[in-house]
Amino acid sequence: MKKVGIVSCDKWLNKLEEDINLKKALNSLGIDAKIISWQQPLDEKYDLLVLKSVWGYQNYYKEFKEWLLCVKNNNIPLVNDVDMVLNNIMKDKQFNILKKNNIDFIDTLFMQQSELLRENIEDILDDKLYVFKPTISGSGENTYLVTNSNTKSIPNTIQKEDIIKVYNKVLEENRDCKIMIQPFIEEINNGEYSCIFIEGELTHTMLRFPNIFHEKRRPYLVNNVPDRIIELAKSVERIQDFNNYLYMRVDMVLVNGKAKIMEVELADPDLLFKYIENERVRDQGLKLLSKSIVRRIK
Repeated sequence: MKKVGIVSCDKWLNKLEEDINLKKALNSLGIDAKIISWQQPLDEKYDLLVLKSVWGYQNYYKEFKEWLLCVKNNNIPLVNDVDMVLNNIMKDKQFNILKKNNIDFIDTLFMQQSELLRENIEDILDDKLYVFKPTISGSGENTYLVTNSNTKSIPNTIQKEDIIKVYNKVLEENRDCKIMIQPFIEEINNGEYSCIFIEGELTHTMLRFPNIFHEKRRPYLVNNVPDRIIELAKSVERIQDFNNYLYMRVDMVLVNGKAKIMEVELADPDLLFKYIENERVRDQGLKLLSKSIVRRIK
């Protein structure tokens, strides 16, 4: 019997509906599937590892990178593959791939060291809001709105003097990390479109409301997706650097009516099945994912 490891972490091991449902779907197809943590010894032989709920890896990036390279060096099949994951985690590399392929994304400036940040911050900031976050991050951790003014009406807004202190610590702890700076996109309050692809097929599109800077709202399935969102997502899906992906989530926002990439998730994307109230759509997506995994090991 073929054996698949659904890779989680210590915090989320056997706790997430999406992981558990994928395990059940694989079991029904005759696969011995097990949810495992990357933070525990890999003491069984697997025909394939599927990277899923490894959320929080940014706080253990050195160890997580070592685990990924160990998987690669031991020729253990992983989807998405190790190189794709590492290039996706490093958002400066991710955006370089998008730029090389003429994909439109939110204007972004990358800074390597806190000294550089300190020297240039006065030139960057005016009275507008800017989003600062690490290139290696997740779940909005260490993501802030920074301004020269005294704006306090939006959560997680801090002054430039405080951002320097925050990122001094972040950059000291992770030498691979940079700081990315983007203008605050007000249209984000209308939601992000997330197009989910599984092996070339667009299975569903969700409207998400990341709650870093505003109240939390439940994502929901979108049936009438703007054409420009679909066109941009499909342009990303066809990028050669992403060839042979298993799953992909393309997050986009409409800015003055034009679609722009917020982020492409190829490492550990939440595929958002749990928010789909339409049982048929939800089951079709899960079935396609499980069958695609089976095809990879036969």
